[in-house]
Amino acid sequence: MKTELEQAPEPGDRVEHPRAREYAERVVRFSADAERHGARSRLVSNLRGVLFAALVGALLYWGFGGNRPLGLALSGLALVFFVVLVTWHSRVIREEDLSLRWVAVNKDAQRRVGSDFRQLSETGEDFKNPLHPYADDLDLFGRGSLFQRLNVAHTEFGQKRLASYLMNRASPDAVRARQAAVRELAPMLAFRQELEALALAVADPLGPSDPRPKKKSRVNTEPLIAWAESKPLLMHKASLVWVARVAPPLTLAWLMYCLSQDWHPLTWLTPLFLQAILLLTAREITTQVFAAVSSSQGVFLRFGPMLQLLESMQPKSALLLDLKQATESAGREPPSVAMRSFERVVSWFELRHNGLIHPLVNGLLLWDIHCVIQLEKWQARSGKHLRAWFQALGELEALSSLAAFTYDNPDYAFPELNDGPACFEASQLGHPLLAFGKRVSNDVTLAEPGRGLLVTGSNMSGKSTLLRAMGINAVLAQTGAPVCAHSLKMSPLAVRTSLRISDSLDEGVSHFYAEIRKLGSVLKALGGEVPVLFLLDEILHGTNSRERQIGARWVLQELIEHGAVGAVSTHDSGLCELPEPLMQRVQQVHLRETVVAEEMTFDYLVRPGPVRSGNALRLMRSLGIGVPLEE
Repeated sequence: MKTELEQAPEPGDRVEHPRAREYAERVVRFSADAERHGARSRLVSNLRGVLFAALVGALLYWGFGGNRPLGLALSGLALVFFVVLVTWHSRVIREEDLSLRWVAVNKDAQRRVGSDFRQLSETGEDFKNPLHPYADDLDLFGRGSLFQRLNVAHTEFGQKRLASYLMNRASPDAVRARQAAVRELAPMLAFRQELEALALAVADPLGPSDPRPKKKSRVNTEPLIAWAESKPLLMHKASLVWVARVAPPLTLAWLMYCLSQDWHPLTWLTPLFLQAILLLTAREITTQVFAAVSSSQGVFLRFGPMLQLLESMQPKSALLLDLKQATESAGREPPSVAMRSFERVVSWFELRHNGLIHPLVNGLLLWDIHCVIQLEKWQARSGKHLRAWFQALGELEALSSLAAFTYDNPDYAFPELNDGPACFEASQLGHPLLAFGKRVSNDVTLAEPGRGLLVTGSNMSGKSTLLRAMGINAVLAQTGAPVCAHSLKMSPLAVRTSLRISDSLDEGVSHFYAEIRKLGSVLKALGGEVPVLFLLDEILHGTNSRERQIGARWVLQELIEHGAVGAVSTHDSGLCELPEPLMQRVQQVHLRETVVAEEMTFDYLVRPGPVRSGNALRLMRSLGIGVPLEE
């Protein structure tokens, strides 16, 4: 049997999401742009071929024809036009590639607002942590997760930051700052999608030509960042730097003079030998710098357009202003300018890949040493700011993910998060991972500390989904995102759950032992700095009825007495008979099914009071197990 979250809506029940048509229209528009650029690219490619042939013909005419001045003029003209076409073709290819990325971005947006968001390639599987107090129970990471639904980040910095948002509760002030930034970014669809398209170029440099969703590769930028943050190694060797500057021109002048005088080779080989010793002296440093730079310089340079986009922002919210100012105040030049400067110096270093020319140029000019000196000048000027630039982009990507979620769900509300006594009051609370048009919403009121819900109901009626809806919306509220509700008022709450229990044969852990271990972690959180929001599904169902009722009542009593708020679900009707003091603090509600002509249907609505009947026997009969309904 599938849970409510796993069930797909029937074809006749599908309701189109309000943003689906908009994204579909953008897919058509950018696909047309890509096709237009592709046709232009093919035309320019053909013209390049014709001009290259013309250039070859002009050169042949210049070399063997009767009119050499005319041949030279034709060759020069053909060469100029060929270079112009090469430059133009490069720009057309970039425009086609960007249009294809815009298509990919909008196709992903279509998936996010539809029931097939589970097909998106970035699931956040790498961030799964079985020891986290609620991530696994609330489906924050993995296939069909909240991360998969939210994420529009494609750099490692953006995805890590979004994962951090989900796994760590923010203070009310930080939440309000994020809410202001998200509200500002939400209507900026073109800006957000351009950021995502440029981030795709970082994660997937070969282009989005493969229509199948695929996990983007992550390039490790840490070696480059570690080098950029380290101290220069060569610039501090003043004598070596001085000799490297003076030696090549003197050596070349001496070499020219010796050759003009036809002196013995030893006279002009001696300075070259001394320069070779200098290269060997600096070899360890030049090799180390080259390895650090070349390993990730390609992906580093692809961050340039993203940084330029951040520089172009004119933000109003405090958090976005801080992000922009972090790049403006760091160093004497803007990040995008620093990127171009870095690219220019690194292009000189590329000569190392030429095994024929590099040894000669390096021996004569001390090429590697001069490249490292220029890189270390860049390192001293801009390197220490590199991590801050990347982190600012990651923050922007995480905020853009929340803003896209806001834009996609205009009916969601930003929660009111205030310091004060524990509370969780929601109107029309639903689960954001349920398909649009299928979701059922309910009111949940825990207006003061030490309040709880005891949720009973038949199988598949939606008890677990109700608890998960409370938890996942509490997580969203404390990241700065809107919540799937008409309104939500809550205090800062430490979410603690025991909803999904897994035993382990390898560790020798039984299902019941795994559950009580989780319950223990929930109870330990009661002494924390903020009140607990507890969500316990089928509490202690791994033991007999008598011990389950004793243990469950004690756990609930402890949570309530310590001022926690939350909900507990159970199949055990005996647990509904609570002591009178506890009955005053716990509201009993239930979900149920309707049976018509032996067919069960569920409306997933919360009703007051405990459930009066179950449906286990009917479910058994529906699967062909002929159990009697009555003894």
